[in-house]
Amino acid sequence: MSRRSDTVQPRALWRLFRRMGPHLGPYRRKLILGGLAMIGVAASEVLAPWPLKILFDGILIPQDQPDSVTAWLIGAFGSGDGLLAASVLAILVIALAGGAAAYVQAYLIAAVGQKVVAAIRLDLYRHIQNLSHSYHDSASTGDIIARLTGDVRLMRDLMIDAVVFFAARILVILATVGIMAWMNWRLTLIALTILPALWVLSRHFGAQIKGAARRQRKNEGKIAIVMTESMSAINVVKGFAREAYEEERFARQNSSSAEAGVQTTRLAAHMDRVNQVLLALGTSVVLWYGVTLVRAGAISPGDLLVFTAYLTTLYKPVRKMASMAARVAKATASGERLLEIFDLQPDVAERPDAAEAGRLTGEVALRGVSFAYPDTPLVLSEADLTIRPGEVVALLGPSGTGKSSVAKLIMRFYDPVAGQVTIDGTDIRDFTLDSLRRNIAVVLQEAVLFAATIRENIAYGRLDASENEILAAARAAGADGFIRALPDGYDTIVGERGETLSGGQRQRIAIARAILRDAPILILDEPLTGLDAATATALMAELRGATRGRTTLLITHDPQCLILADRVLNLENGGFVAASRPHVARQA
Repeated sequence: MSRRSDTVQPRALWRLFRRMGPHLGPYRRKLILGGLAMIGVAASEVLAPWPLKILFDGILIPQDQPDSVTAWLIGAFGSGDGLLAASVLAILVIALAGGAAAYVQAYLIAAVGQKVVAAIRLDLYRHIQNLSHSYHDSASTGDIIARLTGDVRLMRDLMIDAVVFFAARILVILATVGIMAWMNWRLTLIALTILPALWVLSRHFGAQIKGAARRQRKNEGKIAIVMTESMSAINVVKGFAREAYEEERFARQNSSSAEAGVQTTRLAAHMDRVNQVLLALGTSVVLWYGVTLVRAGAISPGDLLVFTAYLTTLYKPVRKMASMAARVAKATASGERLLEIFDLQPDVAERPDAAEAGRLTGEVALRGVSFAYPDTPLVLSEADLTIRPGEVVALLGPSGTGKSSVAKLIMRFYDPVAGQVTIDGTDIRDFTLDSLRRNIAVVLQEAVLFAATIRENIAYGRLDASENEILAAARAAGADGFIRALPDGYDTIVGERGETLSGGQRQRIAIARAILRDAPILILDEPLTGLDAATATALMAELRGATRGRTTLLITHDPQCLILADRVLNLENGGFVAASRPHVARQA
C-alpha cells in the first residue's frame, strides 16, 4: 500500500466529517456549552502561571519598575501579606474555576460522544440491513461485526475527542503565544522554531501509524470472521474433532493482529520520544537565552519564571497534539472502513414512484425472465411461469439449477437481468419492498430462530399479533403441545438459532410464524430437509394447513412433499417443464 494512501489527508478527513457530521446536529446545544467550558479551561491554563510572577516580582525579588499589572496589584494590596494572600487566593480560584469548567466539558463531551457513536452505529446497521441480498451473500458476518463495534467506536476519537482536543489546545496555544510575545517576542520566536520540525515528524509518523492501524483493524476483522464461523458451526467443529485446527486458525489471526498493534504502539511511543527530545531542546535554548537576558537586566527573574511556565503551557499541548495525531490516524483508518460500506448502494432499490401493494390475491408470474448471479452463467433463460391464486406448485430439479433463485426473485432479493416478475399482473418493481414482502411468508429448510422467547419467535411473523393469534398459529402448526410441555411454555428462551430445540420443533415454530403472517403467498424451501422420516411425516399435516388458500411455491427434493402440490414442474436448462405426478411418484 502506498505511503500516500496511508497519510492522513485533509481531503479524507473532510470526507469523513461530511458523512458523519450530521450525527452531531441534535447535540448542538450541548456542544456549544462544552465549547464555552473549553474556553474556561483554556483561560485557567493561561492565567495559572501569572500569580507566580506576582509573588516573585512583588514579594520575593521586588523590582524597581514592575510591569503595569504587578504595579497595580501592589497598589491595591501592598507588597506584603496582602499581596501574598491575593496571589495564593488567585491560584486557588483559578484552579477551582478551571476544574469546574473541565468537569462540565468532560461530561458534556463524553455524553455527546457516546450518543454520536450510537447514532453512527445505528445508521451503519440500518444501511447494512438495506443493502441488497447480493452484498450479504458475499459479506462476512465477522467483518461486519468488527466494523459495527470497533471501527464505529473509534469514530468518537475522530468526531468528538479529536475536535474538542485540538480546538482546546489551539485556543491555549494562541493565547499563550500572544502573552509570551507580549512579554518578550525574541524568546517567543526561539520557542516557536521547533514547531515546524514537530509538524513534519507528526506527519511522518502519522502516515506509518495509519497504515499499521489499518492492518490491525483488518486483522481484527479476520479474527471476528474466524470466531463467528467456528462458533456458528460448533457441531461440525466438534463432530470432526477440529478444535485444535480452529484454535490454530484463531491463534494465527490473533498473532497477526497483536503484531500490528505492537507496531502501532511502537510507532506512537517512538514519535512521543522524539517529540520529547525536540521540546527539551527548545526549552533548553529558551532558558539559555532567558538567563542571559536576566543577567543583562532586560527581564526580571519573575518574567523568566512565568515565561518558562508559559513555555510548558505551550509545549504540553503541542506534545499532546502530536500524540493525538496518532489516534486520529487510527480513527481515520477505521472511518475509511466504515465509508467503504456507507458508499455501497443496494443493487435492488425502490423506484421513486413505487406504490404500496396492499393485500394481493397472489397470482405470481415470471415472464421471459433471465437471471444470473455475478460472474456466473444464466440459471434462468427467458423462463415463463404462472402460479394461480391459491395454487400449490412444486418445483423440482438438481441442486444448482436455480430453484431457490426463483424464490429470491419473487421476494425481490434480486432483480432479473431480463423479463419481469409480476404479482396480480403488476411488475413487483412497481411495489415498495416492504409492502411486497408483507404479502409473502417463508419457511426455509433451516428454521432460523432468534435467541428470544418462543412467543417472540412466532410473533416475528407479525409483530402486532395478539396473544390469541399467536396461540392459534402455534396450534395450527402443531406446536402448541410441545411448547406447553416446556418448563416456561411460550416464555421459554431458545438458544441462538434455536439450537436448544429439535429440528422438528424448530420447523413447527417456523411454520407457525408463517401462518401468523397470514400472507397470500407462501414459499416453502426444502421444508423437510434434515428431518427424520417420522418427523417429516408428522409435519405434512401442518404444511398442508399452511398452504391452504395460499399461492404456494414448494421447492423440494423430497417426493413426500409432492402430495401437497397441485402441479409439479422441473427446472431444466433455465426453463420450467411440466412433470407428471405419477412419474415423480415412481422416483420416490
